[in-house]
Amino acid sequence: MAYDILDIFETFNLVLILVAFAIFTRLAFKGKSLGNFRFQLSIFLLIWVLSEIPHIAGSLGLISTAAYSDIGLYLHAASMGVFAFFVGWRSIKIATLHPNSPTGALAVPKEPARGIKG
Repeated sequence: MAYDILDIFETFNLVLILVAFAIFTRLAFKGKSLGNFRFQLSIFLLIWVLSEIPHIAGSLGLISTAAYSDIGLYLHAASMGVFAFFVGWRSIKIATLHPNSPTGALAVPKEPARGIKG
């Protein structure tokens, strides 16, 4: 029985997407806090991976996507919204950091030097 080359590649894509889902889920759990960069990026990528699964499963005939024809589009839009929030939040945090003190100048001591007590 000959398989269509597109079916082979779609199956390969589905396997790789499921592997990516497992990897990003693990990274999200290792992030441990909502403010952690690893956690935020992993959540964004998880939503993005989830948006691809209905398309591939529908093209392989694993699920009927007639009733859910736009679910991948909605999940993709959600992932882009999360990504925009993520980048915006990180950009605001970088812009509001306090500047470092100037370097290259020697500090002036506030107290006079103490001599060796003998």
